[in-house]
Amino acid sequence: MRKIILASGSENKRKLIKSIGLNFSIEKSKYKEDMSEKLPAIKLAKKLALGKAQDVAKKHKNAIIIGVDTFGIIDNKFIGQAKSPKEAKKILKLLSDRKHKIITGIAIIDTQKNKIISDYDISQVWIKKLSTKEIDSYIKTKEPMFKASAYAIQKLGSVFIEKINGNHMGIIGLPIGKIYKHLLELDVNILEKPYYNDHS
Repeated sequence: MRKIILASGSENKRKLIKSIGLNFSIEKSKYKEDMSEKLPAIKLAKKLALGKAQDVAKKHKNAIIIGVDTFGIIDNKFIGQAKSPKEAKKILKLLSDRKHKIITGIAIIDTQKNKIISDYDISQVWIKKLSTKEIDSYIKTKEPMFKASAYAIQKLGSVFIEKINGNHMGIIGLPIGKIYKHLLELDVNILEKPYYNDHS
């Protein structure tokens, strides 16, 4: 079994991997994201994902490292994570009654073969019209904090979603369908044991 490591410090991604039943290790990357770089959105997402994966890959000689990075776009501006209640409120007001895009960059590194696979996932999300009371109530739950675009589509934030055009897992920040496809290119099939936990 090739060791598969997700280069992430996200507790939500850890829980998501566990809920799917995958035997991935989780290792936090120390790569510092720079959202201010003057790059097209897709190139930036792929670069940030690669940076995360490369940081973890340095410590493993025979493993497959997966890096992902997710952010939103509205009015051709990047929306990162909400790092304060004030910032969360500003983001949610901006998204209210509008459509925005969610981009997730993907990087997969096979450290044994010295091979890098780079890809991305993009979706459109429509948010309903949000009242100030709704925004304030949601922020009090603390769910928007440190979430891309200040909401969690797989949790309470789902009540604000009117429509999605794209990949639900990509919006969460882990486009497992594309990751599965690229792992097959590296002769790794996560549908086979011992890459998954048999819950039957």
